[in-house]
Amino acid sequence: MSETLPPFQVIDDDGQFGGRAVEMVQAILDEADFDSPIDVMPWARAYKTAQREKNVAIFAIAFSEKRKDLFHWIGTLYALERSSLIGLKSRPELAKATLDEAKQFRVCSELETYSYQYLVNKGFQPNKNLFTLRGTLSALQTDTGGIARPAKHLSLLQNRKCDYVTGLWSVYAYSENNNDNLKAYFYLGDPKKPLILNLAMSLSSDQDVIDRLSAAYTTLLENGTLHEICSRDDPENIFELSCSAVKARGGAEDL
Repeated sequence: MSETLPPFQVIDDDGQFGGRAVEMVQAILDEADFDSPIDVMPWARAYKTAQREKNVAIFAIAFSEKRKDLFHWIGTLYALERSSLIGLKSRPELAKATLDEAKQFRVCSELETYSYQYLVNKGFQPNKNLFTLRGTLSALQTDTGGIARPAKHLSLLQNRKCDYVTGLWSVYAYSENNNDNLKAYFYLGDPKKPLILNLAMSLSSDQDVIDRLSAAYTTLLENGTLHEICSRDDPENIFELSCSAVKARGGAEDL
């Protein structure tokens, strides 16, 4: 199970699910000799399915204390910046000094994401100042003729249904976007500690399945295959920081 998360997990022009992380997971499945489909769906559904059903793997999932005992952690795939509270530049009232002051506004976030759980831990209250939405990366035509994603999040901001949305700024600033009207107001985490995203499995999974995936992951980590897939076709080293997560070590870490 997975979700769309550009540029590592994307739907291409032919409607196929792909990207660097998808290729890494497919290589792990091949090494483990598993002929398993990779399904893409909204994160909340993937997250619940991976807890409820046996022999289900999920990626790319952040490790946290809350999630530590909910999954078998196979290993790290890549790293990204942590999420931000993102809003319209045209609303200077959103530029509060602290996250506590931002609680007077409405935040929209996908259910059970790292961002959602982080905000709950910081005292945001579901259905009061924290609201859930379905993830979608469909395109929205901009006033300048460009396109922007994720369309639903942007529409909610423009229509004042949400004051902030959560997400990775790299997604909103993705090369095909035209989001000059957006601003990341609050960074949800320590800038020195990137978000490590992992491959994990449901707790009820057969031990043989877990062992085969773990062994395949270790083999591809140690022989450099995972780093090669992650970093290839990258002459400007755009993905160097993200791919360094699989360069010298594996395993889930709450960095």
